Amino acid sequence: MVGRVCESSSATQEEVLRGLLDVGAKLYACRNRQEILDTILAQTRILTRAEAGSLYLIDDDRLRFVAVQNDRLDAQEIARHLLGKQMPLSMESLAGYVALTGRITDIPDSACPPPGLPFRINRDFDDRTGYYVTSILAIPLSCPDGECVGVLQLLNRLDETGHPAPFPTPVDSAVISLASTAAAALHNFQLREELRKVHLNTIFCLSTVAEYRDADTSEHIQRVSRVSELLAERLGMDTDQTQLVRYASPMHDVGKVAIPDAILLKPGHLTSAQRRIMERHTEVGAEIFGQSNDDVLVVARDIALNHHERWDGQGYPHHLHGKGIPLPGRIVALADVFDAVVSRRCYKEACSLDVALDILQKDTEKHFDPDLVKVFLDALDDVLVSYPTLQAA
Repeated sequence: MVGRVCESSSATQEEVLRGLLDVGAKLYACRNRQEILDTILAQTRILTRAEAGSLYLIDDDRLRFVAVQNDRLDAQEIARHLLGKQMPLSMESLAGYVALTGRITDIPDSACPPPGLPFRINRDFDDRTGYYVTSILAIPLSCPDGECVGVLQLLNRLDETGHPAPFPTPVDSAVISLASTAAAALHNFQLREELRKVHLNTIFCLSTVAEYRDADTSEHIQRVSRVSELLAERLGMDTDQTQLVRYASPMHDVGKVAIPDAILLKPGHLTSAQRRIMERHTEVGAEIFGQSNDDVLVVARDIALNHHERWDGQGYPHHLHGKGIPLPGRIVALADVFDAVVSRRCYKEACSLDVALDILQKDTEKHFDPDLVKVFLDALDDVLVSYPTLQAA
């Protein structure tokens, strides 16, 4: 978070303009929603000298509390109690009133709010924490088309002596400009997320073409995608890389479209010649993605080519070993094998969770990256969310 706002000094008009341009650039560079929210809150607090603040987003007919900052209280402790909480979108709360009316609402002294307002000031937070809110400035985050996506609440503007004071009236145009920029950035982020969901659904549909020929369903690729994403996240990969694994992993077996049904659907063991043909699906998959520069397809190519490589170098097609195998390939290898073991296939029955875990542990440092197996086992409760019927024997 940005330093304490009470240490800031008055800015010239040129500095404010430069700051707004910088904030706008930061907002559009943010790659995840929480980063956008924290940036909005921090920068508006600097502009207004607010000691604290919170941010709500509109979620259908409710308001969701999504960000909090406070220079006097432990923000993490506040967040633990408040983040994710919801309340009805109604005129009975200050945030609801601002969201529904689109009006900036300035309350110089919360003990004596202006008459005629339909809401009351909620004192529950003050009572629980001992932090008394005096001045409040609530701003709707409205897009150019008038759609309100959220509400920004700024608390306790500090005067030159560090004491709470009313926010200036009228509200500084720089603050309004920043709120508009923030609303547009949030709206664009939501649109990108919706587009990503459409892309992911398209990927699942296309990947299922190969899976249906293998007498399986789209559930397999969705489970592998979810578990791969979870492992990438637990390994500490950044948000962008984790998302790439999520979107690319469903395409790991797309090369199976080139494998004859007589081999792909054979219920018994494959001959050596048939196995060589089956193993070609990794290279076919890589060839399908070609030399594209698209981030998702680059990772999809690595996964398709390498998800049957083994930690000990006994895999295929290139007998890579250890960390010479690209990390996305190692991740999907583990997720794919686990799913295959606990699922029924044309050539085998499903195994129990205990059997699957025993296989993973026995194949550590043979088939699988040992660090990745440890992460998998540590995250097992979250992994099993994708397998609601799977239980230990």
